[in-house]
Amino acid sequence: MVYDKRLMVGILLLSSFLGGAFANFLLGTKAVAQGSQSITTSQINLVDDAGRVRGELSAQDDRGAPSLIFYDQDGQMRTMYGIEQTGSPLLRLQDAQGEDRLEARLINDDALLIVGDDQERHAVLASAGGVPVLNFANGRRGRAQFQLNDQGSPSLMFFGQGGQRSAEITVDDADTPLLTLYQSGRPLITLGIVQDTAVLNMAGPEQSRLVLGVADDGNSTVTFIDESGQVVGQLPTLTSSP
Repeated sequence: MVYDKRLMVGILLLSSFLGGAFANFLLGTKAVAQGSQSITTSQINLVDDAGRVRGELSAQDDRGAPSLIFYDQDGQMRTMYGIEQTGSPLLRLQDAQGEDRLEARLINDDALLIVGDDQERHAVLASAGGVPVLNFANGRRGRAQFQLNDQGSPSLMFFGQGGQRSAEITVDDADTPLLTLYQSGRPLITLGIVQDTAVLNMAGPEQSRLVLGVADDGNSTVTFIDESGQVVGQLPTLTSSP
């Protein structure tokens, strides 16, 4: 991905300036002493010509964890590479007002990337149990989500303001596409292909009530179903032979 390549390039450039120890810190190898001469300290401050602190490498920051922080000319933190108290790595990029605009972290073995203000509209790219998920959210409420299941089959889901599922598009392991529309979280209309037959299924409060189908040979049917699930009527329409 483009973001991964840019982040890796930035890490490599940064490590070339700060030395091999910092490269080890970012790239995941164990830190070791660089030669027989080393400097041991709890914090290093980087200042510009005016004496303003522009960078800070700390073994224990305000969170009580190690971090590398860069500040803008007004003293506002803009970038932070660090380790959380749980031992997980963390990356945060902030705007001029100090609001997070990009945050990347690991939660156990799952990666999480948040793009935008997580209090407003933002996107979340995550790997949950090995399943990649892309979620678009408004505040704390997800509104659209794209993901792949364990077999690699995709699904796209849309959610209402209350968090209930409103629509879903799936492709199953047999490459069968399916569109489902929901009301109050309950599926009412399903459109898909079942055993080479195009099917439109419309449900009532409890179950399917009307099914329209067109087979691959052109034959179509309309099936009526009562509240108990029994077929009460069917209208076969056969295509005329040439």
